[in-house]
Amino acid sequence: MTAVFAILLISGVFNLRNKEAKTLFENELNHIENDIYTHFGSISSKSVDLAKTLNISIEKILKEKKILIGDLKNYPDVFNELLDAECQTLVTALLRTKSSGVFMILDGTINPNLPCADFSKTGIYIRNMEPNIVNLESPYLHMLRGPTDIAKNNNIPIHPQWEMEFDINEVASFTKTIYSARNNTELPISKLYYWHHNTGLSNTADDVMLCTVPLIASDGTIYGVCGFEVSSLLFKLSYIPDLTISDAVFALLTKPENKEFDLSSSFLSAKYPAFITNELTDTRLFYQINQNSLIRYYSASDEFIGLHKNISLYADGSPYENEEWAVSVMVPAKDYERTLASFNHMIVMLLFVLLFIAIAASFWSSKFYLKPITETISKMKQTKPSEIEKTNIIEIDDLLEFLSQQDIDTETKAQIKSNTVTEVENIGMFKEFLKNIETLSPAERTVFDLYMEGYTGKEIAEKLYLSINTIKTHNKRIYEKMNVSSRNELMLYFRMMKEINVIRETD
Repeated sequence: MTAVFAILLISGVFNLRNKEAKTLFENELNHIENDIYTHFGSISSKSVDLAKTLNISIEKILKEKKILIGDLKNYPDVFNELLDAECQTLVTALLRTKSSGVFMILDGTINPNLPCADFSKTGIYIRNMEPNIVNLESPYLHMLRGPTDIAKNNNIPIHPQWEMEFDINEVASFTKTIYSARNNTELPISKLYYWHHNTGLSNTADDVMLCTVPLIASDGTIYGVCGFEVSSLLFKLSYIPDLTISDAVFALLTKPENKEFDLSSSFLSAKYPAFITNELTDTRLFYQINQNSLIRYYSASDEFIGLHKNISLYADGSPYENEEWAVSVMVPAKDYERTLASFNHMIVMLLFVLLFIAIAASFWSSKFYLKPITETISKMKQTKPSEIEKTNIIEIDDLLEFLSQQDIDTETKAQIKSNTVTEVENIGMFKEFLKNIETLSPAERTVFDLYMEGYTGKEIAEKLYLSINTIKTHNKRIYEKMNVSSRNELMLYFRMMKEINVIRETD
């Protein structure tokens, strides 16, 4: 079991969970990245379609009024009419898109005489308060920005944080989108959409990402923007990681800069957000990439483990295509290490269970295989070895044969001792026996001499490097030539030969 433990340690079994975890993280990261790419790509496409629809509709209205779109700022009274006409278009687009809000901002204000008129822009912002619930019959919509009379006309409740117009100081995407469109007039509108990272409107608690597309008239005049919103709530509900490693696993959509993530402008999704909120007390995560394992992310007070990969939110040729976005799946390091330790403890426990099973199996198998041996030894205490049946265990059968031969030799010696008188009477047969020795072949004489020296058949076979069957053949011929019928008779003649030698030596 020590060897097994060492092999498991060297082969990396105790790091197997690390490899499995990396595979799980990679699969989940690819799944979430693909979902975000598809979802955000769909919103980008529908934002472009919305801009094209609004352009056609607005130009038609202004053409009927004989107003040039470049002079729209000079007709503040027309803004309400335009917003009212496009309100249902915005609502319909919102309900057909998996987004949490839709907006249209025109480059002008209803009140141009206000001191802040340069930063106040008219428009409509409608938010879906339950973006994860698809219910076209009774959507839960609120107007966050726009004229209240338009909201009433379209049966849209006013949001608690409602304001009349947009402050473009807080909607940075408005200025950036229009500026980029004016500097890339050769690009089609399908390449001019812009995703503004996590931001928020004044007096609202929810952070959002805005996909903003410029409104460009047929003559090239840029007069506003439109697009859709993805709220942090929608992101949380849409991209919860499905990993069993920990309940605190979470996904991030962020913009990496110099090998760090700015959490203050990132979107987060988790099964139990409260776990993560307590962990992410700092606003920046630093990381170092390790090609062979999961990445460790560090903040001033916490540590996380996971993976991330870049994701493209823009089409090729877009003025924003070099902006980096990243999707990450990670978990608090202490949770990951706790899970890994539990896995290793389970392996160790399984090894101990295997050890106890092996010990029990050893006892059982020892008892099973030793049973014939112990039974044979018990029989040997009660009866003669020659009367015991073979066990088919080579060592035991050899022992029985040896003990049987010992008994035979003992009986022979006793018989020789008690039949000395008979031996003398059979001197004639003995003389014939001596004469027959000369009839033996050299091989037979060699076996005969070894028998005379006291060797057994098995010992003679080993000594002469012959098989036991060959020795038996020699025995049969020796018995025939020497005219003896048994080994006992042969041993009797050997005894007499030794006695004669003793007498001659004495003489």
